[in-house]
Amino acid sequence: MIYDDKQFIGKIIKKARKNAKLSQAQLCEKVDMSDKNLGNIENGKQFPMLNNFFRLMEVLKLSLEDFGVNTETSLNIKNSKTKLLKYILYSNEKEAEIYLTLIEYLNEIKLSKR
Repeated sequence: MIYDDKQFIGKIIKKARKNAKLSQAQLCEKVDMSDKNLGNIENGKQFPMLNNFFRLMEVLKLSLEDFGVNTETSLNIKNSKTKLLKYILYSNEKEAEIYLTLIEYLNEIKLSKR
């Protein structure tokens, strides 16, 4: 499995950082991470913590597919649900809040019709 290989993950992050023309220090500042931590990740010495991983993905505009994860088959959900999950997974915080508000509102409407 490619996506659980520290070296592979580190190479993808390092390549994306360089493509974004960011130094390690600049990227660390954007994702609130120490230089040492990022260096260890890029050199394949450690896995990123999950919250750091998602922040790195957001700033570097990476997707799970970039790390060898096929989200459609790994989620095993078809069509509308997959599309909805992708919107949520790749949204920023403000967009996620909007999606949540809309879903909660629609649920209220559905419940009031019962």
